[in-house]
Amino acid sequence: MGISELDLLLYIIGICVFLMPIALVAGNKRVSGQEKNAWLLATILLSWLGWLVFISTIKPKQANHHSKNPKQARKKR
Repeated sequence: MGISELDLLLYIIGICVFLMPIALVAGNKRVSGQEKNAWLLATILLSWLGWLVFISTIKPKQANHHSKNPKQARKKR
């Protein structure tokens, strides 16, 4: 009496579905350091709910890395 191939496939899919939000948070570039550790812990404990809260609360980094002060930008040229 063993597990069937279908059971094994379902177990593997279930593990992947559980690990996916953890991988998405770990690979995200918008947070780092202790903040990322806290989000990883929340995602591990709450799985998809933690990931959904993460996506809805983290603000994207600004794409423009230039100085916000135009006078300083002119001096650099």
